[in-house]
Amino acid sequence: MDRRIIKTKKSIKDALLTVSAVKGVGAVTVQDIINEANINRATFYYHYKDKVDLLQVIIEETLEGLAQELVVPVHVDSFADVVYPPVRSTFEHVKKYIEVYQITLSKKGIPEFRWEMLSIIKESVRDNIDQFKKNQHDITVDSEFLVSYISGALVTLIIDWVERHLPESPELMAGQMARVLTDGVYKK
Repeated sequence: MDRRIIKTKKSIKDALLTVSAVKGVGAVTVQDIINEANINRATFYYHYKDKVDLLQVIIEETLEGLAQELVVPVHVDSFADVVYPPVRSTFEHVKKYIEVYQITLSKKGIPEFRWEMLSIIKESVRDNIDQFKKNQHDITVDSEFLVSYISGALVTLIIDWVERHLPESPELMAGQMARVLTDGVYKK
């Protein structure tokens, strides 16, 4: 793809995110985007049908990136091996694309984004649990219950982490979640 096209598309996406941070994504207009990107209306419409099309592209790119980073570990000896690597990857991805997550997960953001993100995370968690079970490990609860529990907790933690402006590292967040899921929350 031509570098000018890549640069223009990035400028348009960045403009949407910048204006959304101030106005909320729902209140942003195409005029706001083209003013912020310093482009003309024809350029915007050459690349995108409308604001919704632009938003969908941003969401798809972000979630495709998340899905690619949620890799099932090859060696799974403990339940911590199932939980920690993909959870850490998720937090690292969110940190890397924080501008997108701050907009999409905010109260003025895109509610559908949370559900699409949850779906991708559920698929990864399900794959990891299946890998764990293939290695002759048993779990004490229903697999689908565990998939929903871990995925829902992870999405909720991400939303809270983003709202608090990422005070903890991805490793610390993943470590805490892995400890809760493997050791519980109290010392014996």
